[in-house]
Amino acid sequence: MPHPPSPRSPAHPGPDDLYRRARRDAEPFLAGHPLPDQPVALPDLTPYLQALPDARTPAEVSAVTHQLVAATAPVLDHIAGHFVTLALWAGTEHRHTPQSVRLLREAALSIRTALVKVAEADLENLRAHYTSPAAGTEHLGAGAPSYTATAAPAPSAGPRR
Repeated sequence: MPHPPSPRSPAHPGPDDLYRRARRDAEPFLAGHPLPDQPVALPDLTPYLQALPDARTPAEVSAVTHQLVAATAPVLDHIAGHFVTLALWAGTEHRHTPQSVRLLREAALSIRTALVKVAEADLENLRAHYTSPAAGTEHLGAGAPSYTATAAPAPSAGPRR
């Protein structure tokens, strides 16, 4: 949905004006470098979404999580790498501002950090399931599992800092 026009001075154009100008100025470039105008095809997550409700143990949830991360990590890492490439762009006349370089690198790092955090969460669940609270020994599945896939986690109060 387009943003409503905001009153801006010519010295401080709004996002819509900036993108309009950029599209206009990039027309000759894009004529020689036609880029796809459709979204990239999304990976099919159906098998993971169908398997998850049937998972009853942390090991089963971990299997789904591990496979999902393994399947999507190459695509996400590829996109993160492209953001780094954008940050390193050095045209002969124009360069990114230091702020835009920082933002692009942070975006790439955020994508890669998300994958690490998912793996850490998975290991934390497995650790809680397989480690005895008292002795720190591996439990052999006796008793109720410490996590069930059917229970939704409580919403967090926001990111930890």
